[in-house]
Amino acid sequence: MLSKRADILRVEIMADLPLHVLVLAGGNSTRIRTGGPKALLDLCGVPMIEHIFRTCEDLPAKSRTLVLGPTHRSKIEAWLEKSEHDEWNVVEQTVARGTGDAVLCALESMPATGRVLILCGDTPLLRSSTLQLLVEQGNVMLTAEVDDPFGLGRILRAENGELLAIAEQADATDEQLEICEINSGVFVLDIEALRAALAVSDDNNAQGEVYLTTPAVKVLQESNGATVTLPVEESEQITGVNDLHEMVYVNRVLRERILEDHLDSGVIIDDPASTFIEVDVEIAPGTRIMPFCVLRSGVTIGADCVVGPFAHLRVGTELDDRAQIGNFVETKNAHLGEGAKSKHLTYLGDVEVGAKSNIGCGTITANYDGKNKHRTVIGENAFIGSGSILVAPVNVGDNATVGAGAVVTANHDVPAGETVVGIPAKKLSK
Repeated sequence: MLSKRADILRVEIMADLPLHVLVLAGGNSTRIRTGGPKALLDLCGVPMIEHIFRTCEDLPAKSRTLVLGPTHRSKIEAWLEKSEHDEWNVVEQTVARGTGDAVLCALESMPATGRVLILCGDTPLLRSSTLQLLVEQGNVMLTAEVDDPFGLGRILRAENGELLAIAEQADATDEQLEICEINSGVFVLDIEALRAALAVSDDNNAQGEVYLTTPAVKVLQESNGATVTLPVEESEQITGVNDLHEMVYVNRVLRERILEDHLDSGVIIDDPASTFIEVDVEIAPGTRIMPFCVLRSGVTIGADCVVGPFAHLRVGTELDDRAQIGNFVETKNAHLGEGAKSKHLTYLGDVEVGAKSNIGCGTITANYDGKNKHRTVIGENAFIGSGSILVAPVNVGDNATVGAGAVVTANHDVPAGETVVGIPAKKLSK
């Protein structure tokens, strides 16, 4: 009983130490073969590394550090400068000598004491709740039972369950390769103890690298009986993206999570299997999303709208309540007012459409002149006939009508209540 109480007190003391977050993303992305950093590969509308950042953004961290390699550092830093993540400090691992060396590089700029949460930059399926539970422990490693452990470090235990070591794929015996409990690469470790353990680490292994696992296990073993491993229930959470096959899998899992969240909030999705909704899409309850629609990050949809089938809503699209977007309609930076409709074969870019206006089949807002984008403004209760072209910048007033096939040229506004027809569009004589 006294030993158990001592363990609880030890965990409580550890949990009170300042927390620092460290993300390892220093690889050269050679197996991805896209030529760029895998950290910036798009996953449901945002770069992969963005998912990692969001997962740990609510943790009470005193500092956040990102380890990068020289190959892709400039590209990732350029993205960081444009993002909202200026709280992340970048450290370079000049030579790729393994995860242990990467952590050692980062520790040089960290405080002497505290705890460090270590994450891999290519595991975007981790849940915030998992990390929250992890940091409430003492020194701890996240583990998982998987069906196919190939390529992953195996957890070696004594008969009583005590942690002995982690055997990397390249160093493991045939017997050890049969083990299905694996290291996720996620740790919470005491900084002072980890720094001391790394200082005496070497690269005497099959890969000639400084492993993080060996010093990490040493720190965990010296935790004097406190909880040292935490199994994750959803093994998919620790999936790493090493090639584009794994990228496809991770993308599918993330997409399914997004769809489930919308279904749980009252959005009607006819066929989730054919519906693609990215992160940061807001949809009010009662809206129906029909099959084969793509809703990009940055779209906002009100209540009781209808979208699709075969619709493509891009960034900046905003639909007020009861607006309708039909088949083969594409929108970008488009605001449709309450009850407005665009039902067929239409492109709406950089446009404001007033309440209850109707956009006919085949309409195009010609928003780009080859150098600059321009905006079209359509008033309320307006009627745009089929096959019309509205060349921006141009305004169409309330209750105005544009006849089928008309071309409204730039800066030739259509006054409220007026009807225009022809090429170029002119006022219809009464």
